[in-house]
Amino acid sequence: MARKKLAKVQDIPGMKIYDGPNRPEMYTTDKKFSGGSDWLGLMTEAKMQCRKVKITYLESPEAEPQTFVVAPYKQIQSVNGWEIENLPADGFKGKRYSLSKIIAAELTDETYKDPYDDPAFFVAEIMASKH
Repeated sequence: MARKKLAKVQDIPGMKIYDGPNRPEMYTTDKKFSGGSDWLGLMTEAKMQCRKVKITYLESPEAEPQTFVVAPYKQIQSVNGWEIENLPADGFKGKRYSLSKIIAAELTDETYKDPYDDPAFFVAEIMASKH
């Protein structure tokens, strides 16, 4: 069965709306509406290579952009889109950064040790989350 080509209904800045088979379907064309998926490939590469990432982050539209170097050891998909969790100095909870609020990112040559290489860390994290 051939897939029906969707007819474009309306253009909105950052969005395209098409007449779908059951209801209108919206597609984003603007990074700020993408839920951060544009940075997901870079963060995955960083995690696989255990490399830190220099990010420029905009906490809110009124805030000044801030630059951080993070070790993205976790990737989380939430209702707000993709997030990364920075490796904590101690404990199990690091600061989370929403990928949709990152305005620039680049891999650095600095590496980090993935705590999940140690099975004891994984078990300790699970036990800590149960309390």
